[in-house]
Amino acid sequence: MAAFLTALQQTPTAVKAGLAEVSDLFQERYVTESSARTGEYYTPRAVTQLLAEVLSPRPGDRVFDPACGTGGLLTAAAQHIAQQGHGGASFEGYAMDRRNPQLAMLNLALHGVDRSLVEASDPGSLFRNPGSGMAEFVLCNPPFNQRVQNLEHLHWWPFGQPPESNANFAWLQFAWARLSEKGKAAVIMPAGAASVRDRTARIRRGMLVGGALLAVVALPAGLFSHTSVPVHLWLLARDASRHFPTGETGSVLFIDASRLGRQTPHGAHVIDPADRERISSRFHAWLRSPRETLDEPGFSCSVSYDEILENESCSFDPRLHVVPVREQPAAALNTRRLLDELVERSESTAAATTPLCRSFDRSERVARRETEAARMPLRSVVKGSEEGSVEATRLLFAGPSGSLIRAEHYVDVGGVPVVMPRDLTGSGFSTTSVRRISEEQARGLERFHLRPGDVVLARRGELGRAAVVREEQNGWVCGTGCFLLRPPAGLDADYFVAYLRGPEARTWLEAHSTGSMKMRTISLDVIGDLPITLPELGTQQAIADTMKRLDEHERQLREQLALTQRIRHDALDGGIIPTP
Repeated sequence: MAAFLTALQQTPTAVKAGLAEVSDLFQERYVTESSARTGEYYTPRAVTQLLAEVLSPRPGDRVFDPACGTGGLLTAAAQHIAQQGHGGASFEGYAMDRRNPQLAMLNLALHGVDRSLVEASDPGSLFRNPGSGMAEFVLCNPPFNQRVQNLEHLHWWPFGQPPESNANFAWLQFAWARLSEKGKAAVIMPAGAASVRDRTARIRRGMLVGGALLAVVALPAGLFSHTSVPVHLWLLARDASRHFPTGETGSVLFIDASRLGRQTPHGAHVIDPADRERISSRFHAWLRSPRETLDEPGFSCSVSYDEILENESCSFDPRLHVVPVREQPAAALNTRRLLDELVERSESTAAATTPLCRSFDRSERVARRETEAARMPLRSVVKGSEEGSVEATRLLFAGPSGSLIRAEHYVDVGGVPVVMPRDLTGSGFSTTSVRRISEEQARGLERFHLRPGDVVLARRGELGRAAVVREEQNGWVCGTGCFLLRPPAGLDADYFVAYLRGPEARTWLEAHSTGSMKMRTISLDVIGDLPITLPELGTQQAIADTMKRLDEHERQLREQLALTQRIRHDALDGGIIPTP
């Protein structure tokens, strides 16, 4: 009342401005004290001014608010136009509370608007009859998370059917549908609408692909008297491409203004004019040239459609996209280094895929040329000129007995590795737990020394494990739990190992083994009966080459998996999880 009395003592021009200010105060008090439950709430003047400054309506434009309450957003738009020194704009709105249309038109009249149309309506009626009148600007602070019945029976939705239990995306689509070809809209939404994982994710995706989204601004919490829930400002366009320079479409501006503003003594959060200017100027600069407007860490970021669509939920939450301003902790820096390493490994693995495919094709071609591959027991493959010859015993034999290598023969330092079944892996030999004997003890076991090209087979435990001896294992000793095979000229060592690891050989070995389920054992006589499919040597080598490439590919993938797991651990240990 004091402001009203003060205004009466001023000049006519000042009185008009003072009455408009008093009107704003009365409107705020009326809506705050109103007992209506229509879902309309007072939008603080700082927020209405922000929406007007961001959209920047011009004289002659048509401005529309489908949930106008007492007309706060419409009057903010009118004030912004009046500051340009011209008029001629038209204003239209709908109020959910039937007591509000007259108040809204009075509010507009006190702000110098004599061409306004405000009517009472409800969301259901609006959505059933969206109307065809187009507006250059739509400003709206609709009821949040409102349930509107029978939405699922309507079929005009441009980007997808909104759920009946929550009308947020019905309001967004309604605002977009009332825009003219060059129109823009500013709609206040609860923060959850930007990233909730339900059918609305498809609507967000449709809005993005359809060129309906310009920007999303995260505003501070505590701006509204009725809720402390943080809100976002969605800036829409009927056709985003019309607002960008040629060739610069396909991106969205995200602004994180959640830390701007100040706390008043009464507990409310207020956005100051400087904060509004920072938000609106960044948006306008970005519209003029997205490419030349640099991202500002902690405040704004321009993100391409493709990058947004990579996220399964198609999130529009600015906090997900805007890089925070803070010194990265050591864990984060280490994570970044590991990510770079993961990229390099991924590229290397991808590059090896094409040669692997060619190797497979080559193996298939040579295999098709085989009319009928021979199938014979292993002893027939390794025997000499006659069954059971001395040569056969030199080519396939068991490792030394326990009496030749006793527990006291093993040493802790130095020595010669002794290969046991646990040391055989799918791609070679593991030295993780390999045990060693002294060089003097190894010299007495020369017959069991490994040579490049030999094959070591497990004779107990997991049958079918085998590895080809390379130059690195030359001179190692075959242990008591293994067989040692020296392949003859017609048997490729790598092919034989690949065959042993296959399901046919493993099934046969399991069926012919003895012992318990936990410790299967197979004898030298039985392993000699193992049937082997033996194509010609060239085919064996082609198949072996393919299997070696597969082994290498698997090794690379396992290393990538281990690296990914480490990145995940580091990320959770301070890399991306906020620290208190």
